[in-house]
Amino acid sequence: MSALAVNQSVTVFLAARASCCDVGAVRQTLGPEFAPWPEAGTRRRGVSPLRINPFVSLFAASLVALLPVHAMAQTQASSDPNRPVSVRDRDRPEYDAPGRRLGTFNLNASLDLAIASTDNLFAAPDGSPSDVDDIIYTVAPTARLESDWSRHMVAFEAGATLRSHEDFSNEDADDHYVRAQGRFDIGEATELRGSVRSAHQVTPRTDPDSPFIGDPVEYDRVDTGVGVSHRFARFRVSADAVQSDFDYDGAQNFRDNEESALRGRLDAELSPRLGLMLQASTDERDYKNSPQFDSEGQSYLAGLTLDTDLMRGELAVGQFEREYAGVAQTFDGVAIAANVEWYLTELTTLTLDARRDADDQIGATSGEPYITQEYGARVDHELLRNVILSGAVRMGDRDYETIAREDEYVEWEAGVDYMLNRNAVARFRYEHDEVDSPAYRDYEANRFTIGLTLRL
Repeated sequence: MSALAVNQSVTVFLAARASCCDVGAVRQTLGPEFAPWPEAGTRRRGVSPLRINPFVSLFAASLVALLPVHAMAQTQASSDPNRPVSVRDRDRPEYDAPGRRLGTFNLNASLDLAIASTDNLFAAPDGSPSDVDDIIYTVAPTARLESDWSRHMVAFEAGATLRSHEDFSNEDADDHYVRAQGRFDIGEATELRGSVRSAHQVTPRTDPDSPFIGDPVEYDRVDTGVGVSHRFARFRVSADAVQSDFDYDGAQNFRDNEESALRGRLDAELSPRLGLMLQASTDERDYKNSPQFDSEGQSYLAGLTLDTDLMRGELAVGQFEREYAGVAQTFDGVAIAANVEWYLTELTTLTLDARRDADDQIGATSGEPYITQEYGARVDHELLRNVILSGAVRMGDRDYETIAREDEYVEWEAGVDYMLNRNAVARFRYEHDEVDSPAYRDYEANRFTIGLTLRL
């Protein structure tokens, strides 16, 4: 694989937390990698005995039935031994989900069962009466049907996340989505692609402007996009157009908005291991009920793509600008976009990422734009062939230049994935989330999760 085909997706290690950058997803690359966008009342916790939840029974029965089989860690068994692969992307034929063949399509499906304990359900300020703990049961089915053709591609996907809280049932709010995507190959050098996705989502309590009282904030989201790419000699050019529509429930409908974006990119292969990338994008956001929040922005990036025996990814810097209808100033500054996989050994992968740009999704409480700067690192280590240890940290700040507010945040996690067999994976996670925002709220939240994924 040449440097021109470097995967630009950024690893998101806190699945229970949707970061502020989610609202800018229309600025990401359109293509087959369009990812699903992802827990966001108040009954006081009682002292009654623990209720027996049907999720617990199913979870426990599955753990008993699926006994683990130990296996020693091995180096990558790849058809291309010269191409390094990250620990999580490595083929493990004896543990990879088999899926199902349906004619010229492949069907993959999974069912995630999880029990999580949190000591700050509402991400409330330290010492607040709302700083309470709870137990959360989660069931998350997903299914994907994808063509297996020599040319062209079409895929359909659906999923849901169903939550049940032990003590605060008002927090029970579900996510679900459906998506279709496709690629049409024109000759060997040109492709057209498109995607459409409809989802119902819940804003997590850890969102920077989510309230820690009242009911969860729910909304519907529809994303559509088209793109084209062409390769000639050592160059690849691409253009993408994306539109997203947000429709919030109830009193939050002042946040309803539409965002459209255009992006162009040029990749040049300097050598089989090194490439140059140039990218320009523009986007516009229109608020249906609050035109004072309208904004438009541009960004320009230049950088390098890497595809060596030790590293794969890209590093880019540039400039961003953003103007707001209700703010008499222009936000601009240095833009950063980086994501690199570093293969420390055959059994250990270090992933580094960084970003800096303007975020302007109007929150439930502030209604102010801000500049985000964050850095992250993740380590995955294959302890045994079927046991992966992981650790991650992310830190950053949100600078609200129009008001006297600056948030600093740190997130970290540690976890274990234990592949019991080809159809089951046990997961253990500990997550810590900390925010220091004197002008808004300071809080810490800890969560421990034990889960089981059943795979088709």
